Amino acid sequence: MNRLISDNLIESLLGQLSHEKFNANLYLYIAGYLKNKGLNNLAKHFMDQHDEETEHSLIIFNLLTDLSANIIINEINEVSIPINYISDIAKAYLDREILTTESLNEIKNQAIEENNPVVEERMREMIKLQQNEYAEATDFMDKSILIGDDWKFALLWDLGVD
Repeated sequence: MNRLISDNLIESLLGQLSHEKFNANLYLYIAGYLKNKGLNNLAKHFMDQHDEETEHSLIIFNLLTDLSANIIINEINEVSIPINYISDIAKAYLDREILTTESLNEIKNQAIEENNPVVEERMREMIKLQQNEYAEATDFMDKSILIGDDWKFALLWDLGVD
């Protein structure tokens, strides 16, 4: 057992690192799908999400190495989701951000139980980042509901994206 962090907490953080990498890959997958549809601005949004999720995985990586934990990179599952409508993307996006917030909160609670204030504080910081992620995913879902299942409206949405 590492004296700065328990083996169980290391395992949870390594799982979260993989979770964040999966998120990054999911958003890259979605960006590729949108780009192939000519929706370059919406694709850019997901490229930015990919970059943010990669940063999140590095936050966890740095936390683990700062605590002298052995790093094991778990296998990241293949990303392939059926996309028929923009709402399929919105659902996958929002569901993943909710799952991420729940997972971070579980690790925070585990850190509290194990009296590890360093991990607890870092998880609180990451949960704060999730507020923005959740807001973006919710906004995307709201817009997808407004445009419905017609890709022509997604094209108009894409033209209006910053």
